[in-house]
Amino acid sequence: MVHSITKSVTSALIGIALEHGHLDNPDQKPIDFFPEYFTETSDPRKKKITLKHLLTMSGGFRWDDRGPSMYNWYMSSNWVQNAIQLPQEHHPGDVFNYNSSTSHILSAILAKILKTDMLEFARTHLFKPLGIDTVFWRQDPQGYYIGGFGLGLSPRDLAKIGFLYLNDGYWNGKSIIPENWVKTSTRQHIQAFSHPIYGAFGYGFQWWIKKVDGCDSYRAWGRRGQYIVVVPELDLVVAVTSETAPSPPTSIHYCPLFDLVAAAVDRPRSPKPTIKAVEVPPDIQTFLAKYNQARLHQNMVVMADFISDRFLYRGVTKEIAINFLKSMSGYTDEAKLVITRFRISADEAVLDVWLKDKYFQTAFMTDTKLIKEDGQWRWFGNQQMK
Repeated sequence: MVHSITKSVTSALIGIALEHGHLDNPDQKPIDFFPEYFTETSDPRKKKITLKHLLTMSGGFRWDDRGPSMYNWYMSSNWVQNAIQLPQEHHPGDVFNYNSSTSHILSAILAKILKTDMLEFARTHLFKPLGIDTVFWRQDPQGYYIGGFGLGLSPRDLAKIGFLYLNDGYWNGKSIIPENWVKTSTRQHIQAFSHPIYGAFGYGFQWWIKKVDGCDSYRAWGRRGQYIVVVPELDLVVAVTSETAPSPPTSIHYCPLFDLVAAAVDRPRSPKPTIKAVEVPPDIQTFLAKYNQARLHQNMVVMADFISDRFLYRGVTKEIAINFLKSMSGYTDEAKLVITRFRISADEAVLDVWLKDKYFQTAFMTDTKLIKEDGQWRWFGNQQMK
């Protein structure tokens, strides 16, 4: 089970369907295919949603991929209707919001316009040309193959899909996916999010866009550690499958793996920046030592006391930060926090913090601030100094 790698395969099938004339262009609208799910009272913005908006996760629906909206959609009797009729929160194209149900709308559109079912179409035009013989794909209550997840492939078969994309859609000299679709799908169309450790993530047409060891790269990404990572500059494809047990639910911590693999490719490269610690006053040293002790013991109650209730770092609140630290405890326990810049002004201090272990180093927090409250230093975030 490769979870959301399914989305990237659905995107490939959209490209193939366009090439074969089953679809006209990515500006076609879901209302053209499922008019019965749009009413006179439907939000006018909903009627402007295009396939491109669905492909780039920017349809504007109100949705939480791990919240009640996902549960309610999954438990509904009609997944396509439920997805289309989600509350409209933004104008299409304005905001990225990861949404598995919109990928399913794409799958349903394919099923509606094809003369055969989508799995058979995939076998004929994608899987069989690549020599992929064993595949399973789950279906929704209406019998539509699930566009956002539910696909089962081996890691070797994932590598074949990655190699197909690395070679601009060609396999043994034959075009399987149109070259222009591969290039369009794997470039950034919208900014997705920025992670405090792993940096910025963009999104293409159901492919994630992320630098790997300084090189342009794109990836298909399924929860709990399923990946196809393609680094064209290095002629490199990395395929990963992982245990799909319930914990942990996310796999963003795999990111350093791909940097390490890319770094092993022999090529001219700039040296890593030297990380040099700076001296900090004794009371700050004491604060950091106590905080690190709580962190190593995963004592979230004590850690929370070292974070100001007013904490804000690039939009991350105290609650989000605590949840992030919980999920990262297995990695951060082995990493060292290095203060590379420090200055103090009365009851506020600003510093740069790097995270470093034997393999990986990255700017963890830059221009982050401490504030003294009730005589105790606390993490404050990136609010402006007074």
